[in-house]
Amino acid sequence: MERIPCTGCSLLCDDILIGTDGLFVDKIYGACLKGKERFDQVSSKNRLTSPMIRKSGNLENVSWDNALEKVKEILNASSKPLLYGFSTSNCEAQAKGIQLAKKINGFIDSNSVICLGKALNIAKETGITLTTLAEIINKTDLIVLWGSNAAESIPRLLNKILFSRGKFRMTGREIKTIIIIDPVKTASFGVMQLRDLALNIHTGKDLDLIRVLKEECCKEGSFPKEGVAGIDEEELKRLFLNLMGAENGVIFIGQGLLRPLPEVNVIKELFELVNLINLKQNKGRISVGLLGGHYNMFGFDQISLSLTGKNHSLQFSNNELVNTEDTIITKIEKDDFDCSIIVGTDPISHFPYSLSKKLASKPLIVIDNRKSATSDMAEIVLPSAITGIECEGLVYRFDHVPIELKKILNPPSGVLTDEEILNQIIQKIG
Repeated sequence: MERIPCTGCSLLCDDILIGTDGLFVDKIYGACLKGKERFDQVSSKNRLTSPMIRKSGNLENVSWDNALEKVKEILNASSKPLLYGFSTSNCEAQAKGIQLAKKINGFIDSNSVICLGKALNIAKETGITLTTLAEIINKTDLIVLWGSNAAESIPRLLNKILFSRGKFRMTGREIKTIIIIDPVKTASFGVMQLRDLALNIHTGKDLDLIRVLKEECCKEGSFPKEGVAGIDEEELKRLFLNLMGAENGVIFIGQGLLRPLPEVNVIKELFELVNLINLKQNKGRISVGLLGGHYNMFGFDQISLSLTGKNHSLQFSNNELVNTEDTIITKIEKDDFDCSIIVGTDPISHFPYSLSKKLASKPLIVIDNRKSATSDMAEIVLPSAITGIECEGLVYRFDHVPIELKKILNPPSGVLTDEEILNQIIQKIG
């Protein structure tokens, strides 16, 4: 048996025990369903094991030399290439992706740009404190899930932070309060007890609630009698008293708090609320956690910042970084690309139909270990090893703590890692 980090989600649990016969993982202890699915991918029916090129409308197996030659042909004919994904690759591969984007004067973005990547910039602007998992386990007495269904998106998070007993919290669930703010009664509501607070907010009314709480921080007794956003006056008071009375509270921000309209910056106003609470109360503090989905989503932000000073949406021209307000979404919307390299993700399934249609209309090069709607539409498919099982590397947990992954199996014969594939493309285009 061996103890390894699990890449099922951004929690990167480091207490998973696995047993292997050298070919497959045949024993798994401690993993959730998402973690087990990750290990099952080794022998999954949708596993990619051979390079493929589209010929006469069908994908056909070819040699690596032929596949890379076709990649070179597409990139040499391109003037506006896109690179996207990288959140299920290690940091070494992410650095190679940025190097490739620079070499071909391309645009590169990761999944974090449509998740919580932009929240990092807002945190910097507002001076907000981002906390770590160790701090939460050891100190927290108040946990707020805002727009996040942690029980299903990061299954073991509540087990670790809500039911655990930390270094400075010798009691566990009995002294911890959880508040869930969500328009949908998700699976996370199943952990609620009498001391907890379940707030079924009206859809899209988070900003109204935040602004009322900000007003209360500045002027006591200002709660509207009719409540706000579907929450009555008594619930508002309980929410506010919990936030003000916590010794060490944490607000977890999830996808549900994101808004597509730039003029409605809910996260910025929430961060301002946190700062107001921390200025007003003397007993403790409130900090923030960002719940990304993919296991190395925040790794790209870290690598990008260290290499370029910018954490996402990198546009290169004449092998230099240039300023741009574009993201992967706006680039596709404007048809401002002529080919794309997709690494470890499935945008054809995840993007709205209008974007997926445009993305599929240009040559697609896919680097991945599993079949997907995106690989089915690709011109070239390059199979990759499963990071954290078939290759090692550095990744960053949701709290931006670096974790070293281990290699426990060899990949199928002829299958390369993401880093090796990207490096071969760089060498091929010379």
